Amino acid sequence: MKISVKAARVWLLSGLLAGLPLAHAADDAAAPPARGKTVVDVRTDKIILMDLAATGDRLVAVGERGFALTSDDAAKTWKARETPVTRTLTGVAFANPQVGIAVGHGGSLVRTEDGGGSWTAIPLEEAGSDSLLGVTHLGGDHFVAYGAFGLYFDSADAGKTWQQRKILGEDFDRHISQIIAAGSSIILVAESGTLARSDDGGATWTALTSPYVGSYFGAVVTKDGAVLAFGMRGNFYRSIDLGATWQKIDLATKTSMNAGRQLADGRILLVGNSGLLALSRDGGHTFEVHWSPAGKGFAALAEAGGSIVLAGETGITLLDPSWLEAQ
Repeated sequence: MKISVKAARVWLLSGLLAGLPLAHAADDAAAPPARGKTVVDVRTDKIILMDLAATGDRLVAVGERGFALTSDDAAKTWKARETPVTRTLTGVAFANPQVGIAVGHGGSLVRTEDGGGSWTAIPLEEAGSDSLLGVTHLGGDHFVAYGAFGLYFDSADAGKTWQQRKILGEDFDRHISQIIAAGSSIILVAESGTLARSDDGGATWTALTSPYVGSYFGAVVTKDGAVLAFGMRGNFYRSIDLGATWQKIDLATKTSMNAGRQLADGRILLVGNSGLLALSRDGGHTFEVHWSPAGKGFAALAEAGGSIVLAGETGITLLDPSWLEAQ
């Protein structure tokens, strides 16, 4: 199948599974059941999922063909719901247990007021057919959605309305992978070694000097305020001054990382292509590299019921934290 340069760049940042990006696989997957049902039958090990959020006692995952999955029993069972869109959903975030936003390909943006039980499409005409790659809740009613070719949208009313903003100059067109809150600041990571910080809620942005010219796919802020930025081919960097300077951390792997978080016990877990599980016990200074037995890529993670919940190429995977200790 011939792939356009534009599509390839979007897919690369949308998931990246060894040799075949997640978003590519998702859009080429078998057709789902006819839309229109409130709850549909979907095997959680046969659906590609791109993001996962814990909100109250519920988990919400989103992925291929516009499906949203919810679990109220710590990921033991799931209900799959259709949303008003049929394109791959790449990101999801919640302001509270009821109000959330999911975004995806083709400028898709949907909103829920019942914790993912039902969704309403919110038009974003300015996005056109370009992809949104993520959404972040920044506190209160403030959300930002972002993605391909510098797309950046801001909402001050919990996602009911959105305003497109130009950041880092009128000609900025890099794919934005993730935006995270870091104390009172916001950190942006993107392709082509792009790093930026805003200290005023996203109204203005300052480009940061990057130690690396390749693509970043995600970032984590630790409990002690360190910023961890990671991406293509195992590249990983740590900053203790909100991105002013960076220290390269060797992960002893060239596998790309897609997501990460600091666990409740203080350890940091990164997940990526080919079942990559990179664990740090010292705040991101060093990592142990492990591999999921299935060898399939992961795109997101959360904690629930004493387990680590992974979302990715094979849907939902539950990981007992003791497995990492035994490796």
